[in-house]
Amino acid sequence: MTTPPTAADSAYRTLIGHTYACAACRAGVACPTNVRLARAWRAARGPWKAHH
Repeated sequence: MTTPPTAADSAYRTLIGHTYACAACRAGVACPTNVRLARAWRAARGPWKAHH
């Protein structure tokens, strides 16, 4: 039996999928979409994980 993905899991998968497909991210260039997705992932993880 598997558990359904959480919002944090979904946000992480979206971030990783973007990073894998984005030429700018793969080249190490600043990507505003990556920044936005990373912020959304951190927010979905919850405030208690931000400092641990």
